[in-house]
Amino acid sequence: MRIDRLELRNFKKFSRATFEFPRTVNAHADAGSFHVLIGENGVGKTTILDALAVALGVWLERVPDSLLANSRRRLKKDDKRMIGGLQGDRSQFRRVPEDMSIDARGVVLDQTDVAWGQTLAVGKTKVSNAASQDVLAWIWSAYERVGQGERVILPVICYYGAGRAWLAHNERNKAKAKSNGPSNRWEAFYDCLNERIRIADLAHWFLGEHIAMGNRNGRPRPGFEVVRRAVLACVPGADGIWYDSDSQEISLSIDGNAQPFGNLSGGQRVLLALVADLAIKVVTQNNFLVPPDELGPEDNALPRVLAQTPGVVLIDELDVHLHPTWQRSIVESLRKIFPRIQFITTTHSPFIVQSLREDELINLQGQTVPQLGNLSVEQIANGLMGVDRPDVGQRYEEMVTAAKDYLVTLDEAKRAPADKLAEFEEKLANRIAPYADNPAFQAFLELKHAAKLGGHGHSAEPFNQGGA
Repeated sequence: MRIDRLELRNFKKFSRATFEFPRTVNAHADAGSFHVLIGENGVGKTTILDALAVALGVWLERVPDSLLANSRRRLKKDDKRMIGGLQGDRSQFRRVPEDMSIDARGVVLDQTDVAWGQTLAVGKTKVSNAASQDVLAWIWSAYERVGQGERVILPVICYYGAGRAWLAHNERNKAKAKSNGPSNRWEAFYDCLNERIRIADLAHWFLGEHIAMGNRNGRPRPGFEVVRRAVLACVPGADGIWYDSDSQEISLSIDGNAQPFGNLSGGQRVLLALVADLAIKVVTQNNFLVPPDELGPEDNALPRVLAQTPGVVLIDELDVHLHPTWQRSIVESLRKIFPRIQFITTTHSPFIVQSLREDELINLQGQTVPQLGNLSVEQIANGLMGVDRPDVGQRYEEMVTAAKDYLVTLDEAKRAPADKLAEFEEKLANRIAPYADNPAFQAFLELKHAAKLGGHGHSAEPFNQGGA
């Protein structure tokens, strides 16, 4: 499963737009990929992820489990692009009187270069899946084969929003909380496109594995070992993870220091939750790839269920809460642990951009650069992200500009008539007043003031009154 092309028409801020997600150069046909969207706030990065989530919703149209009825993601009338204009003393907005659609092209099961999509026509309240009929038939056929006991590899699909890990425990879905039946693979699709990670569900899963160990003489089930390996491989310094029955929380050990989930840093929690949630979905979806008793030699390098499970994972703000050293490693870690998954993410981090390979950057404000690893963070911040002086702080840059303006004003003041000097003194004082907390900066400009205007019989006193 992957999306190679996405076309939007009248979806949120986009009138018409097309986005390509090419495979990495020389990648195997079934390999995953990584694409990162960058651009200033407001250019549409999250909107593109929302559209991709709608496209992925094709997998949830006919899932044979009633608990998934609310997990589908479809076009809504509120998604339609709006246009505004001045009416009287205020701006007013209206929906464009045109059809809205999202169309995708990519790989579905063993079918390549296939197209599907959704349309919400003008005047209609029901979404049309006419463009998806073939894809829906293939997916439903796969689900029927699963129901007949056939071992069919299905993809994981997930959308993790910027606030993904902080859904409160009491917001857990009541229908799912009441379900006490045996685990089934359709749970991998539960709430998968709703942007959140349910921490209570993670803890519940770890508790179940903790109980299962009691029935196996303290040995974890292979599925737990798969999740454990994924977390330890992606969280820097992690050397242990388990359910702690005393604190009744997931516990994580980093460099030998164990802490319950609630005591972890924001970065540790968000990365643990994301990787664990994704790995649990993989184990749940294709559990027949997990051996019944213990992982064998064929799982040593990478458990088969991780190595063979495809899917599409959307992550908004991949860098959220992560230290720069973690930002530099997260892309490669996810790529190695989930090698058949297509990741499409957004970021504001030049460290993440620097870790990408050819054709993996989608710059919504300009051209992409093929060899990002050869660029410094400063070059990425300046050339791709539009930061004028990434080598210095913004306030320092403002002080340099203020000093230049100050010196130009001094030259003008020196040539001005005596009756205009008071105006220039006020202008000088106002220009430099915001930097009164920097005495060296102030002293330097006072010396320049005295050297330029001393011959006019004026002192630096008005300047001092301005904030020295």
